[in-house]
Amino acid sequence: MTIVIQPEVFYIIAVTAVLCVFCVMCKHAIEKMDYMQKPHGLGHFAVMIVEMVDKMVESNTNKSKVSKLAPYIGCLAMYLLVCNLIGLLGLTQPTGNYSVTLALAIISVILREKEALKTNGVKGYFKGLFEPFFPFVIPNLFGKIAPLVSMSLRLFGNILSGSIIMTLVYAFCTWLSSLVPVIGAFNFIGPIVAPVLHAYFDVFAGCIQMFIFITLTQVYIGNELPLEENK
Repeated sequence: MTIVIQPEVFYIIAVTAVLCVFCVMCKHAIEKMDYMQKPHGLGHFAVMIVEMVDKMVESNTNKSKVSKLAPYIGCLAMYLLVCNLIGLLGLTQPTGNYSVTLALAIISVILREKEALKTNGVKGYFKGLFEPFFPFVIPNLFGKIAPLVSMSLRLFGNILSGSIIMTLVYAFCTWLSSLVPVIGAFNFIGPIVAPVLHAYFDVFAGCIQMFIFITLTQVYIGNELPLEENK
């Protein structure tokens, strides 16, 4: 049996390595910061990102969850953003592989169910599956699974469709350029048309899909918190 390693695996490792190096650089930059001087540089940038993520998590859940949930949300945001944007470099986007988006969605759903168990207890959790009547266990179970499917497919579908569309655009531009004598051997139309489309399918869509994914993760977790704690 032949084992085939998908190209996304190498890009997953590469993105993870780059982010690890970036985090280490941020750590050293923060340690070297002079708190008596005006903040600047990479250390200031890292502090701003941390504060922004903390405020976002607090607004979608509550203050007690910031220290535990914010690091995951911050790492998830950076990972998704880099994975979505490396298509600009002509590399394969890991989020264009469903196994990647499904794995991330599973982690988010597990965190949600963990909060549900903590809030309701084991007895209350399983009792809630049969409310308001016993036959409602089927739609309630589907309600547990639906976020897993929707989150993973939404991210995967948007990134993959953008890659396919850009591939078709480049193929069409290559054919269109070939109709022009002399310079037709060079795809001169692609560089004119592609930047605008890349700005939408890679940059705009990539940032939006990252934001939607991390926001849904926070909202789903926040909905499982006790009413007196949930904002």
